[in-house]
Amino acid sequence: MARLIDPWIARNVARTLTGDSGLAGSYLLDRLKRDLDVAVPRSEELVAEASGIPPPSPVRWKIIDRAAWADSNIRSLSTLLAPLGDRLGEKLDRAPLPLRLTQRAILSAEVGALLGYVSRRVLGQYDLLVADAAPDGPGDAVLYFVGPNMVETERRFGFVPEEFALWVAVHEVTHRFQFAGVPWLRPRFLRLVGRYFDLVELDARGLARRLREGARRLASRSTPPEERNPVYLLASPEQRSLMDQIQALMAVVEGHGNFVMDHVGARVIPSFRRMRWIFERRRQQTTGLQRAFNHAIGLEMKLRQYEIGREFCDGVATAGGVAALGRLWEDEEGFPTLAEVRDPQLWLRRVA
Repeated sequence: MARLIDPWIARNVARTLTGDSGLAGSYLLDRLKRDLDVAVPRSEELVAEASGIPPPSPVRWKIIDRAAWADSNIRSLSTLLAPLGDRLGEKLDRAPLPLRLTQRAILSAEVGALLGYVSRRVLGQYDLLVADAAPDGPGDAVLYFVGPNMVETERRFGFVPEEFALWVAVHEVTHRFQFAGVPWLRPRFLRLVGRYFDLVELDARGLARRLREGARRLASRSTPPEERNPVYLLASPEQRSLMDQIQALMAVVEGHGNFVMDHVGARVIPSFRRMRWIFERRRQQTTGLQRAFNHAIGLEMKLRQYEIGREFCDGVATAGGVAALGRLWEDEEGFPTLAEVRDPQLWLRRVA
């Protein structure tokens, strides 16, 4: 990873953008901790009932600030990209030292800026790259809640604190059930990402060709919105095939997380409908400039994963009942393709 990104540079750039919430030591974070002390174990009970996934062991969780969230994701990127850095190391080492240092500094700053920006939006995260077993210490949590963002969101919209904490906890705990309770899901994700990075090449001619192809796809009205970002547009056909599989996996994971969150929320959280309405309105009020920026950094693709994944889960539940969603996790071969995610009836016909 050090060949590609300098963690020190990325971390310091991220910290300049995370901002100081002014909540350190605040009673508001203490209250959030008390709410989550109740909400997290309650979420595990509710998700076990609603998801049909065998419950894993009790989750380790922690409230962190934005800078700590950015640091955690820099470490996760280090884990994911280390094999790619090793494989490309020989080509990188042939470049002049000043060029290598400049490229690494620029890429590190870009990663830090991206994570710094996103750190102000995220409420919680399940870190699937942190092993669930044998924690090294109290800081080795696998479920994070970004305390300042949760408190600011709750106060901005007048949410009931304990109900908002439960709603967010249900979503993140669902992700933990998915990756820790379904034995093949995490290995599948890591295998697909690893195969994608195996296809990455530093080839100027190939990049120029993909730039032309990407421009044609971008101009085509048939290109789905979630594929209108640089990662998809500059990918080779083999990479796009892998990305379709990754996209399908993440769309189902995110959509199922939202489905369970809302299914549980409608049943046990009195203010659920108001919270859901406010978040949907925020999404609809995104400006054209914000959407263009989100496309550029890949965030729009992430948001589309929520949408198409939720539409898939709604379609399956409508046609086959909530119990039909349990078949998502039965075996790897039966998992939906991207075409099936976009047309739930295709998947239902195949697995039924």
